[in-house]
Amino acid sequence: MLEASDEIKEKLKELAHEASRPFCYSDYVTVEADEKGQYRCPKCGSDDLMREVEGVGVEWGYDWVMEHLVETEGERVDIEELYRDLLDDIYEPIKFGELEYSPSQVLEAVDPVAFRIGAQDNADSAVEDSQMVCLNGSYFRISDLIE
Repeated sequence: MLEASDEIKEKLKELAHEASRPFCYSDYVTVEADEKGQYRCPKCGSDDLMREVEGVGVEWGYDWVMEHLVETEGERVDIEELYRDLLDDIYEPIKFGELEYSPSQVLEAVDPVAFRIGAQDNADSAVEDSQMVCLNGSYFRISDLIE
């Protein structure tokens, strides 16, 4: 399931429309617009059409096309690495005498559960802020895709 802001979902739906074509499954043909700009199967006249992505498949609606675009053209993000970078950027290194540790190392070693919760919360905030999307538990940057 795709989790994204409404703004991102709308942009992805537009891209999915452009990346797919209307398809009549009953007659197994790609459907072109008629002179009025409407899509109807030339054989059976149906306007109840699937979407086709060449070389991938056919299915009802745009959701599957949007997911396909995210998986194939998005950049997968390691949310724990992203959180490590955030922690190390905003907090000073932790020193014990002559020894120095990164804040992310300390939190991950001392309280791995808190670290994973923080990484998840950080990723979820990025989804809410339209910086990433979540697809079936994996996170993706899609800025190159939607710009």
